[in-house]
Amino acid sequence: MSSAIKVLLLYGGKSGEHEVSLMSAASVLKNLDPQKYHIIPVGMDKDGCLFLNDYEELRDLKNALPVRTSRSLPLESLIKNGKLAVDADVVFPIAHGPLYEDGCIQGLLELANVAYVGCGVLASSIGMNKDMQRRLVLGHGIKSTRYRLLSWHASASETEAFCKLVVAEFGWPLFVKPCSMGSSVGIHKATTMQELIHAISDARRYDDEIMVEEFIQGREIELAVLENNSPMARPNVSLPGEICVHHPDGFYSYSAKYLQSEQTDLIVPAMLDDQLMHRLQQMAADIFVLLKCRGMARIDFFVDDKNSAVYLNEVNTLPGFTSISMYPRMWEASGLSYPVLLDHLINSALAHYRCRLQLVTHYQ
Repeated sequence: MSSAIKVLLLYGGKSGEHEVSLMSAASVLKNLDPQKYHIIPVGMDKDGCLFLNDYEELRDLKNALPVRTSRSLPLESLIKNGKLAVDADVVFPIAHGPLYEDGCIQGLLELANVAYVGCGVLASSIGMNKDMQRRLVLGHGIKSTRYRLLSWHASASETEAFCKLVVAEFGWPLFVKPCSMGSSVGIHKATTMQELIHAISDARRYDDEIMVEEFIQGREIELAVLENNSPMARPNVSLPGEICVHHPDGFYSYSAKYLQSEQTDLIVPAMLDDQLMHRLQQMAADIFVLLKCRGMARIDFFVDDKNSAVYLNEVNTLPGFTSISMYPRMWEASGLSYPVLLDHLINSALAHYRCRLQLVTHYQ
């Protein structure tokens, strides 16, 4: 074990996606090879307090990792004296949502001068914001659904006027989303004005900016993107997967994903003709490069039933890693096992870190 890479697995946190993170962390911990890695689980509770956990105590847990146990050691901070408070070679952040997926934790790890898995500060920040990611790719032949934004600060009269505007412009149904959130937290499908007002009120609980977008009758297709071993080469793109929802919510809601997942079919690989599949793979790779992603990302699209038009749904720079999550499943269908996928991500993180160490940090 003396030559094993020390991996700090960071999970939990102050986020509406806290519970999803616990499930992702259990799956990652299970698939990290203990012969290659010395695994250091660090849980964060919903107040942001940190706990150093015992790998041997957690290794056989399958569904979700606890943030703390009776054997946990409290950590005052993740960073101490400008360095990581725990001796580790690389951090694997598997905490989802704001603060952990939007560039904040990535910036903290940059300040601590430690390797970490996944996208850097810029791509993480852009990828978390559904508006900004779309703005940046729209000028490159990639379309998105039509949408409008509403600020948390809008008055009751401004909100009412906004609702009338989007209904007149887009018709029913409408989808309401927090602009910077994942795992379908705070997302609603609205078919009446009453439902729309309720959806906006709920989405405002999670973000200070709300997105309301038109409905596209079509297929929901996802692709997993992985940085190439040669960072200058085109990224690798998996076979596509398709989400087929039979849940009463009528879309891939939080309940359909995690609470009643048996009412959703995750079809991997998706049944697409070769031309459409290659087109989607090309677009996914293009978006990964345009947003300056590294490590990994999941790119989600809608394909219109009427004319096969493709619309970007969202970019997820820290996709779920639960036992049912599409990102590892799509790579497994593409011939890359879960443990080998984790190896690739960790090696990529270390390669980027070695590059950063060569950069000059002073000017003479």
